[in-house]
Amino acid sequence: MDFIQSVIARMASSSAVTKGWALTIAVATYGYAGTKQSIPVSILGIGAVLVFAALDSRYLLEERKYRRLFRAAAADAVEVFDMNADGYCKTLEKSARKTLTMADVMWSWSVRNYYGVIFIAGLILLSWIIWF
Repeated sequence: MDFIQSVIARMASSSAVTKGWALTIAVATYGYAGTKQSIPVSILGIGAVLVFAALDSRYLLEERKYRRLFRAAAADAVEVFDMNADGYCKTLEKSARKTLTMADVMWSWSVRNYYGVIFIAGLILLSWIIWF
């Protein structure tokens, strides 16, 4: 179970680092695009936000899979040293019966709200550059 916990911790840590880099790159590109009135740079910043959102979603998807594996291991439903989380994605609780997908994770509050605000800020900046 310690191995599974360490995987969950690494995924959570990678997700936090991804959020930090996304904000840093978005602020840098949006700031440059705003001062130089550069449409391509603002589009680059928006694209970077989308790439980081997809990467963060992947980390969150894997973290959720390993959380389910952990629950299954705690219920003694996993062979010793089995680290394949895909086989346990539909076990235990009623809400977990549905297979996890990338789309479910991308629309979760932790991805949608965080990256959505940064994405909308980029669209507002792009609109401001185009029309003013």
